This record gives sequence, C-alpha cells and structure tokens, in this order.
Amino acid sequence: MPNRRAVDRHLWEIVAVRDLLWIIGILFLCWICYALRSILTPVLLGLGFAYLFNPLITHAHQRWGIPRLLTISVLIVVLLLVLALMLVWIGPTFSEQLMTLVDKIPRYVTTLTTHYNVDVHSLFPQLNDLAVTITKDPMNILGPLLTGTGQAFGLLGTVIGSTLNITLVLVLVPIFFILFALNFERLTSRIMTLIPPASRPRATDIMERMDRAISGFFRGRFIIGLITAALYAFGWALADVPYWALLGIVTGVLTIIPYVSAIGWPLAVLLKYLDVLASPDGGAGWLAIVVWPSVTYLAVQFVESWILTPWIQSQSLDLSVPTVMIVVLIGGAVGGFFGLLLAIPVAACVKILLEEYVLPARMYSAP
Repeated sequence: MPNRRAVDRHLWEIVAVRDLLWIIGILFLCWICYALRSILTPVLLGLGFAYLFNPLITHAHQRWGIPRLLTISVLIVVLLLVLALMLVWIGPTFSEQLMTLVDKIPRYVTTLTTHYNVDVHSLFPQLNDLAVTITKDPMNILGPLLTGTGQAFGLLGTVIGSTLNITLVLVLVPIFFILFALNFERLTSRIMTLIPPASRPRATDIMERMDRAISGFFRGRFIIGLITAALYAFGWALADVPYWALLGIVTGVLTIIPYVSAIGWPLAVLLKYLDVLASPDGGAGWLAIVVWPSVTYLAVQFVESWILTPWIQSQSLDLSVPTVMIVVLIGGAVGGFFGLLLAIPVAACVKILLEEYVLPARMYSAP
C-alpha cells in the first residue's frame, strides 16, 4: 500500500519540482528585466549608487548623527560638481580629439593604400563610401531629415527619443538614488525577515561574502579606473601619442573590466604609426612609434597590478583568468557594456552559491 503522506503531497512540495519552479521563475524574471532594460536602467543605477554609498551614509548617521538625507544630498552635489568639472576640463579636449580622429580616418586609409600598395577600399567598401560621402557631400547624410516624410520622422524620432532617454536617466537616477538610499537599511531588514529563522545565520554569512565581493569589485575597480585613466592620458601625452586624452579615458574606463584594457596598447601604437605615416616628413622612428607608447602602457599596468589593486581592491574575487575571460565574453554578448560590467560580480556570487550549496551536497552524497 503506498504511503498516504506521499500521495497527499502537493506538487510544489516535491523538492525537485520546487527547485525547477525556482529556476524557471528566476530565468523568467531575468528575461523580463532584459526586455524592460531601457525602463529599468534608471532604477538599477539608482539602486547601485545607493548600495555603493550606503556604508558611508550609514557611518555618517551612526557616528556623527548626520541625517541620511543630508549626506545623500551632499553626495549628489559633489558627484554633479565632479562630473561638471570633468566635462569642463576634459570634455573639450576629448571632443576635439574625437572629431579630429573621425576627420583623419579617410587620410589614414589613403596613406595605407599608397604606402603598402594595398587596395584598402576594395577590402572595406563601406568605409570608402562613408569617407567619400562625408568628405564630398556631408549634407547627404542629413538628406533623410530634409526629404522623405517617413525617414525624416524615423530619424528625428530616434534623435528625440535618445535625447529624452538621456534626460530621463539624468533626472531619474538621482531620484531613485535618494529613495533607495533613504530606505536601504529598512529594505535589507525586510529581506532578511523573508528568510526562515533557522536559515538566517547561514544566509547572512553568504550575503556578507557576496557583499564583500560585489562592493569590493565595484568600489575598487571604479577608483582604479579613474586613476589609471589619468596615468594613461598623462603618459601617452608625454610620449606624443595622438588622441592621448581619448585613448587614456577609454583605456581607463575599460580597466574596470579586467584584461579588457589591453586593447588600448595596440590602439596607441597603431594611431601613433598612422599619424607618423600620414605626416609630411614621416621622420619619427620605431622608438617613438612602438617603444614609448608601450613603455607607458606597461608602466601603468605595473602600477595597477602591484600597487593600486592590492591597496584599493583588497577583496579578491577568487576567479581564475580563463573563468574571467569566459564570463566577460558571455556578459558582453548578452548585455553589452552592462553585461561586461556585471559579468564578473555575478560569476563571483554564483561561485559562492556553488561552494555553499552544490559542492557540499555532492561531497555528502558521494560514496
């Protein structure tokens, strides 16, 4: 006779079925978030800033009795001032170098074609057509805006939509940051009440490990990215690399994602070589083209690996190099820049969960 208790059990009381439902629910939630990413971006950015600055806000409130709203307001003002100063100081140079690079691309292509007797135009016909169009008839790019009702409204709608999205992000992110930062401790306490009392000590330990990994990664990599951006720009300016500010800022931002900043090295050498090749005299030697840009990159890499990372980012993610490269590629393919940014912390959290739940269970069930 079958066990009556087993027969009377509901479907969701079976462990395997319940785990499967949890997995399906999490995957469905991830799909919903991905489909609504344009709407959820300000919310997630506000939540991310609240998470990153919560220790400072809480410390100021507990140590000196400063209201959370006052600390949050000061942080927003300081961040906006820093952003404004960076735009005023670096913005014109960055914009000028970007426009100069775009303007010189056709000249670089022509120089390579002449110097190496290689028909680059046949290899990249789209680049050739675009260069010819921009050089000879720049207004042709604006043609759809001036003629053709459907195309005009489509392009105008895209421009207006992008502008509105940027404006909404700039307005909504501080609002969500204030809302989440004011109630961050209350939110975390409410989440803990959802965990069964018997499981809270272990869950608290796991969440603390995840918090150290995530916060250490984002806070540490952000500061390291700012410092290395300044070092790259300064070093490449001394090495007379063209577009030094553009290259330095981009390479410094990519430093936030481990190993991705390596793309800045060949770009610096390539742009220096193209600039020398396209110059009338072409007198610079390989020392100036290859050695000095490479010395700058390797010196900054040494400072980052042996000084900045051990000093600023003391919490290690404990992920191997192949694992980091694989998860970065997957994150970039799935979520673009945000996927690249979140791939490593997510992988670190998954590793912690596997170590806490999956591996012990397998070791316990092994004969």
